[in-house]
Amino acid sequence: MVSQQTYFYWLAVWVVCAGVSLWTQRRPGSGAGLTISYVLQLWILHWLAAAIYAFPWYQAADIDTVLGLQQSTYAIAGFTVGVALVLPLILGRRKEAESSGADRIGVDPRLVRSWLGIGVVTYFGAEPLLHGIPTVGAIASATSNLLLLALAIECWNGLQRKGVQRHSFWRWVILSGTLPLMTIVTKGFIGYGFASMLTVFAFVASFYRPRWKIAAWSVVIGYLALSLYVTYMRDRKDIRAVVWGGEAYTSRFTTITRTLTQFEFLDIENPDHLSRIDERLNQNFLVGRSVEYLAVNREQFAKGRTIWEAVLAPIPRAFWPNKPIAAGSGDLVSEFTGMHFAKDTSVGIGHVLEWYVNFGTPGVFFGMMGLGLLIGYIDRMAARTLYSGDATSFVVWWLPGLSLLQVGGSLVEAVGSASAGLLIALFIRKFQAGRVVRQRPEPDSPREAYALRVPARPKPTL
Repeated sequence: MVSQQTYFYWLAVWVVCAGVSLWTQRRPGSGAGLTISYVLQLWILHWLAAAIYAFPWYQAADIDTVLGLQQSTYAIAGFTVGVALVLPLILGRRKEAESSGADRIGVDPRLVRSWLGIGVVTYFGAEPLLHGIPTVGAIASATSNLLLLALAIECWNGLQRKGVQRHSFWRWVILSGTLPLMTIVTKGFIGYGFASMLTVFAFVASFYRPRWKIAAWSVVIGYLALSLYVTYMRDRKDIRAVVWGGEAYTSRFTTITRTLTQFEFLDIENPDHLSRIDERLNQNFLVGRSVEYLAVNREQFAKGRTIWEAVLAPIPRAFWPNKPIAAGSGDLVSEFTGMHFAKDTSVGIGHVLEWYVNFGTPGVFFGMMGLGLLIGYIDRMAARTLYSGDATSFVVWWLPGLSLLQVGGSLVEAVGSASAGLLIALFIRKFQAGRVVRQRPEPDSPREAYALRVPARPKPTL
């Protein structure tokens, strides 16, 4: 068992590396929220629960959590090297696509509303029904991300204006904050909604100023989100019994309303609250268990098998009917940890664990460095196209990038979804390209207000 001082050391190194990654996103145009979202999701799954064991009133960390924390520290260090050191060396010292409030480019509201409509129907209707169908399910999942794309761009458009019209920005931010409640009502899960909300908020954080407001709001939103999480975990069985039982929405709303009326604000000295966080968010435990298991069963390392499967994942089953690769983590966690789970329990392998079971600690560092380089590049290109006003090219970068943010899932799932997202994005660019409009910061007249919604005709020359 490591000493408390050593444990604090790993926690501190983790935070420093994450801070450096986030620092690279400080300038406008350096990213469109993908890097921020990935780092924060990694923080939730690999640092938050581990930090609980540092509290003197909580139990000491077990060896699996300690070993997992060490590997996740190598992971965030590798990611930071990729996004903060390797990427700038490759791109050189090109100036970022910074933009002042006076010349930012807004996206045609009609275009955004079309994404919103398709995204809502797919996210809450088609995607749950088609999720298990090969290829079709991946396309439905990628199409459902249009909801997040629309919410993000609505926030972008709202912030370009000043005065009364800026209220639309806060309306869309608040609506995005309800995503966890929406997924609880429709699916019985809170994780999907939290990840979706975090993605939109990370996008907003990439361009919202001043920075101190972002920091302040992050603390408030983070505390409320964790409070909602511990409250949900308290009543999770009752909620899922109603949702998964196919009860009417009136029954679902009644159950969730009862939960919210007994809302519990997070208390870090409450052992029940800490154990609820530790129960589902301690991905380090699985990583550490795999480290111990593979130390004894070294012949069971995947040796690149799951990485190769991720490379083959984009091939449609229409061209390869007998493709032995399926989305999701399957039995990978059981295979590489020796643990067994209930048949109806789905356990995601996560990026850190998947890189470890293939190549050990070097695989964790260099694999995550590659992901940092890839996500950082996609993120930066998405920001440049958005700031330049090329909305449909922004979709080509940002929509596939969303699928790479599945920190708790498998690389097969991430690559397959990203390929489907790219297909949807290319379709959008082909049939909806060019529908953008330059927005001014504040309309001075009804004529100018109208000009914010449609492209202005060029003035005739004399």
